Amino acid sequence: MSSCKGRLAMGLLSLGYVFISILFILIALGWFVPLDSFSFFLMDFNNRWILGLTSFLVFVLTFTLFFNSFKIKPIKLTTIHNTALGQIDITLSALEQLVLKAVKKIPVIQEVKPVLKLTEKNISVLLKIKVNADVNIPQITAELQHVIKEYLLETSGTSLQEIKIQVTEINIDPKTNRVE
Repeated sequence: MSSCKGRLAMGLLSLGYVFISILFILIALGWFVPLDSFSFFLMDFNNRWILGLTSFLVFVLTFTLFFNSFKIKPIKLTTIHNTALGQIDITLSALEQLVLKAVKKIPVIQEVKPVLKLTEKNISVLLKIKVNADVNIPQITAELQHVIKEYLLETSGTSLQEIKIQVTEINIDPKTNRVE
């Protein structure tokens, strides 16, 4: 189940559980109209089938979400060196940490969110950044690309195919400290 579908299902189930909880609280406080209405609803054979099918679908959905919660995401690795003694791999999360460390060298960048994408033999990086106001954005982004490329090559021996940068925000408040 995709992440978007899973979140939608979780949201709908949570909303349903909140509704049922409120209904049970009201019944516990003495409001029996829902129980009488439910008894009247169950007298019709078609309504019982509808309730049974709906309950079965909710059960299957909940069961699927429960087992999906235990799935472990596969760790994405990329090979950085082949030596006589064996292959050396690095995870994408480790490369993300190296990218974050490289970005710290440029003080006008307030926030950065790296997204690494692994293709068959190449690694691409998308950086979503927030920069200070009154900076030369083309100059800063070019410097950032260069710093990241050199730092990753120096520390991990990994060369990047491409480094895309999206400036998502401009920090107009000069008093705000740099956020990591």
